[in-house]
Amino acid sequence: MDAEKICAVILAGGTSSRMGELKQLLPLDGKPLLEHAIRQALDNEFTEVYTVVGHEAAKIKSKIDITEERHHWLVNEHYGFGQGTSLKKALMHSKDDYRHAMVMLGDLPFIQKETVEMVKFSGMALCRTQTQPFIVRPVHLGQVGHPVFIGNISEQLVEQLDGDAGFKSMAHLFAVMQLIETGDDGVNFDIDTPEDYKIAEEKVRT
Repeated sequence: MDAEKICAVILAGGTSSRMGELKQLLPLDGKPLLEHAIRQALDNEFTEVYTVVGHEAAKIKSKIDITEERHHWLVNEHYGFGQGTSLKKALMHSKDDYRHAMVMLGDLPFIQKETVEMVKFSGMALCRTQTQPFIVRPVHLGQVGHPVFIGNISEQLVEQLDGDAGFKSMAHLFAVMQLIETGDDGVNFDIDTPEDYKIAEEKVRT
């Protein structure tokens, strides 16, 4: 296993209950919403990119045309039990090849490339001093966001992931949680509701 390799994991298995329709396929700036996150990960040159879908998986996969060989679809059949099951699905799939992963969400289309690189490089630097699982994540105006770098992934860590637990509630699983200040408001701008979507549409027009 190459300790320098990093995969990206995009979590997009939810039911879009607050949106009222399948938000992964909502058009935004000429592309489905989820495709923005996938392209973003591919542009940041991760070794491989795994997108985890669940609800309406077949429809989503058929509507998003990604031909890049580094991209792979994973289907989480247990998506109804929460986002943690999608993360577990991805890390179970990748743990034999990757010690580190960058976790991204499929509904945050405005994260700057420089922010992803900053989190990635900070994570790789921390790998040189840490041997236990750790995370690195950005903070904007006091609010933690995404993407989240998970370093030194272990089988024990993966086994403990489940349900709808967020990274805050999983803090006890990590030896270190490093927070990095950023001026990038995209780290927290997730599109959950019709109101969020309207703001996103206005944002791409300006």
